[in-house]
Amino acid sequence: MPADAAENRTKQRLSRALKELLRKKPLDQIRVRELTELCGLRRQSFYYHFKDVYDLFDWSVRQERELLLRRQDEFLTFQGAVWDLLDYTAENRPYYVAFWKHQGHQGLRHILGDAVEGLSAKTMAYYCVRGGAKLEERETQIRLQCGASILLALLEAWICEDLDQSPETISATLEEWAQQAALGAAWERMEQSG
Repeated sequence: MPADAAENRTKQRLSRALKELLRKKPLDQIRVRELTELCGLRRQSFYYHFKDVYDLFDWSVRQERELLLRRQDEFLTFQGAVWDLLDYTAENRPYYVAFWKHQGHQGLRHILGDAVEGLSAKTMAYYCVRGGAKLEERETQIRLQCGASILLALLEAWICEDLDQSPETISATLEEWAQQAALGAAWERMEQSG
């Protein structure tokens, strides 16, 4: 087995152990000994890959960002992608709460931003095509930024359990918002073209 594959497998094991421990305690209370015992590794193995628990957490976050992007690509509809994102973050809520506590709102934007922006772009494109609207580049960017900000705010509230609606309800609300935005753009185009 190539060294890179074995190294990555060890890092993944440690990351999974970190997620498991985050279900029981906050990040600042997790110790290297606990992680290595959970993985059946020696402490030296941990320090070969990471300098401390926060270094492992940072690596884990980078992996999580990539995973979220790959998961988004698996769905043909934005509804499915939204449900999956909500279900996945709910399933891994302790991890995301730890990240939110460690990095705050901007940190959460960092970990979820690419997936949310991609999802927002897919949603806007779907409804613009469906509504026959062709948005200018500037209009598109403004609406995408608004859509991504709305979705990020919803996800943050969802992760912190300030929002208790089901994934289906949240998805339906987002779909309604996207439909209204596309309809508004179509009406704007019709008025401009006379």
